Amino acid sequence: MFWRKSYDRGKTLAAAEKARSRGRVRKAVRCYLKVLEHDPADHVVRSKVAPLLARVGRWDESRQNFDKAANGYLDAGFTPKAIAVWTVAAQTFPEQVEYWERIANEQVKRGKRQDAVLALLQGRSMLRSKRQRPLAVLLLRQVLELEPGHVDATIDLADQLRRDGTSDEAKRLLAGLLVRIGKVRSLRRRVRFAQFRIDPSIRGVLDWALAR
Repeated sequence: MFWRKSYDRGKTLAAAEKARSRGRVRKAVRCYLKVLEHDPADHVVRSKVAPLLARVGRWDESRQNFDKAANGYLDAGFTPKAIAVWTVAAQTFPEQVEYWERIANEQVKRGKRQDAVLALLQGRSMLRSKRQRPLAVLLLRQVLELEPGHVDATIDLADQLRRDGTSDEAKRLLAGLLVRIGKVRSLRRRVRFAQFRIDPSIRGVLDWALAR
């Protein structure tokens, strides 16, 4: 008769942590998943195994575990922990911008609009290729919904629109920003340069040089 090895939570977790610290990702994944077989509601373990699953190419399982961990924390009233899980998920899957959107929405609910803006900008910073431009534009638009006068986001969005050939909207954004910033020369010079890139002209050079 063959006896099945008994499950010891403490030893299994210790083995998982040891494997993870030594870079033995697949073994760590096996151990963490074994713990979850016995305790599916362990959000801490789910949040640990999720990024490791991505590292071994198990993308769908990774996202599922990120989602379950974050939702578990939310249901338990631990919003900051849910946000922490979403942050790792967003960094693991930069093009899954809904993670940044969830973070921003929760921060707004908590009255932390500036943190919401920072989250969206962090997400945008991870989207640099031409193929990712529509996602970057999506996040920048949401930044401006929260903070219409955000200088960096407005200039960035105008530049992305320029690259996409949507110059008219880019011009409107920059014209509106110019009104918002008033007579601050350093800011006016930045906006004027952005305008010059859209519509190069002698007048544009003078507007930039004189910050008028």
